[in-house]
Amino acid sequence: MFQKCKNKTMRPEDALALVRKNFLCGTPINQIDWHGLLDDISWEDQEELLNQTVNNSLVVQYPLKTGYQIAFLKHIIHHLNKMNIEQHDQLYERYCGLLSQSGMEDQAGFSFKHYELPGNDVITLKESSAFISEGTTGLCSWQASKALCEFITHNLEDFHGKNILELGSGVGLTGIFMAKHCEPSMIVLSDYHSSVVGTLKQNVELNFPKGAKVETDNPLVKCLVDNGDSIVAVMDLDWSYINASNINQLIEPDVLVGADIVYDHALFQPLLIAINYVFALTNNKCKFVLSCTERNQDTLNDFLEMLVTAKFRINEEMVCAPKHFQWDATASKIRIFSITRDWSFQ
Repeated sequence: MFQKCKNKTMRPEDALALVRKNFLCGTPINQIDWHGLLDDISWEDQEELLNQTVNNSLVVQYPLKTGYQIAFLKHIIHHLNKMNIEQHDQLYERYCGLLSQSGMEDQAGFSFKHYELPGNDVITLKESSAFISEGTTGLCSWQASKALCEFITHNLEDFHGKNILELGSGVGLTGIFMAKHCEPSMIVLSDYHSSVVGTLKQNVELNFPKGAKVETDNPLVKCLVDNGDSIVAVMDLDWSYINASNINQLIEPDVLVGADIVYDHALFQPLLIAINYVFALTNNKCKFVLSCTERNQDTLNDFLEMLVTAKFRINEEMVCAPKHFQWDATASKIRIFSITRDWSFQ
């Protein structure tokens, strides 16, 4: 398999694994480093490339967006044509088959992404194929979520065995990653928009199929799963009315996390209400880890000033380079903060 590879610094099988990893999670085609895999590729190796990407059993069962798969194959065909390399029959067959499907795909429909984790585990997420679907942007994974996952891999001791509450979980990338990789005692993934909460519940059930479902009488808890290592819950949580949610009967968080939840001034006061509630619940002993894409520096600064006024202490953390999770680190600035409060504050 892959006897030749232009990039002498990497074994061909490792380069293929990286291409597969990027494909499965929908990395933009122009950001994939092929490591010379396509420069001198045999029919046998083309077939192996197809088997690990568009013909991968995960992709067949839970397909990526059709347009993305078409663009992936189009890039391969174009490159092989440029290099005067004969293309495998399956390459064109799969390409034409996807083209015939593309017209049937609803722009607001759903597709999947697959994130390969350390330890040969995978997170599979159902996401909206549209940037905004059903009036919310919470139906897809954002760069700050991926950066937060990367940060967590370097700071496992802060999350392992802890009780964790995630605000604004979206489709669940960060929360499901923590549940799988950090073995928290309990983790509650929360959001408020009905479509987001429904998709979040589906993604938790999809990624913990062997988990035992636990009954609860709290109507805001949409699922509660014991996966053996952790208890994982999905909750419909309105920040403005968190005090009426009975969340204190479900969890007393050691850690509060949030990714890409600071982008709209209208959300700041409800978010501050939720943060204050959790810190009061824990007698100010918890920590809040916040990951943000800095789209507007003034907007982010306004929220940070609100936290300072409310007697919170803010420490900016180092953002780790993409390794396990891929995002364009040059396109926008990601910032991560650890937020605490003096225990004596009342």
